Amino acid sequence: MSVVSKIGSGIATGLTRVTGLAAIGMSCYNAHVIGKLDADTFTQSKEADRVCDAAHNSIYLEQPNTTMSKMKNEIFKFQLENNFFMPINSVRGYLSGFFSNLANNIVPFGLGLAALVAKGKFIPRTSALGLAIYGGYKLLREGFGIGRPDRLNPPYK
Repeated sequence: MSVVSKIGSGIATGLTRVTGLAAIGMSCYNAHVIGKLDADTFTQSKEADRVCDAAHNSIYLEQPNTTMSKMKNEIFKFQLENNFFMPINSVRGYLSGFFSNLANNIVPFGLGLAALVAKGKFIPRTSALGLAIYGGYKLLREGFGIGRPDRLNPPYK
């Protein structure tokens, strides 16, 4: 084997590994950002539900009773200031958003993983080629809008 073919083979292997690493990095970064957004949304939704339930509980009494009414108002104030469930809901929302987005981007993640860790030459290079084709498809479809249906002017009204 000549020196030139060894260098060319090393460059091709390096490019496939870098391509795989880039695909995994972009998929994980996108999933992380969506996870952060979902954590915030999920936490706010759960807090709103909790406060609504607490307000509903503080408003109604089974029997007219001023002492019970004052006690319920104090419990309601305590529940409004309670932040115990916020970190738990934030973690739940983040994990939900992260893994749902990672599942949505399973094609580039899987191809990138195969290009990065597979042994031999055929599977990594084929995976890198698949990533290039998938990236080109996404660029044409999402970037330039080629092949996407026109939602503003549908052909059948």
